[in-house]
Amino acid sequence: MKYVKILGLLAVAAAALMAFAASASATTVTTDTAKTTDAKIIHAVSVGHVTLHSPLGDISCVSTAEGEITSQGSGVTASGPLTEKEKGLIFFGCTEGWHVTVLNSGTLEAHWTEGYNGTLTSKGAQVDATVGGITCVYETKATGTPVGTVTGANPAVLDISASIPINTVLSSPFCGTNPSGWTGTYQSTGALFLWK
Repeated sequence: MKYVKILGLLAVAAAALMAFAASASATTVTTDTAKTTDAKIIHAVSVGHVTLHSPLGDISCVSTAEGEITSQGSGVTASGPLTEKEKGLIFFGCTEGWHVTVLNSGTLEAHWTEGYNGTLTSKGAQVDATVGGITCVYETKATGTPVGTVTGANPAVLDISASIPINTVLSSPFCGTNPSGWTGTYQSTGALFLWK
């Protein structure tokens, strides 16, 4: 009987932890501080260049990102796919002759932390960086790669500070095998505020 009671207490504790985890991950993104209008589309533009710090030298590009929020609110994380083709994740005007092509924009998640702010996670993004016949393919993990923080405001600021894994199968040996740092800042073209 004692063991049945212990198992029952463990089950209750596990259920409480799962409920807490579900509520902790809940994030909503709105376009106002009154929390009346959920954001549907997020569009952000780099402030100057964003930079991938590769073993072959820095790859610095101007960048834009646009995505649709398809999941948010009570019990869920705010997330959605970055738009494909001409509007999704784009890199152009790269320095040192680099050409960066987005093979898959992936999805972006926002996790509320405090105030109107949160952290950002990228899932399944894949980019091809090429220079002088050398190709390096970088990708965020399917399970998620932390890429930075978002400060909610009008406009919101997305500070990128990430370690992006390299796909060694698709990349030249000159690209190395270790993840490369990605840094820079994006600014939203409209107001964005994160809520729990």
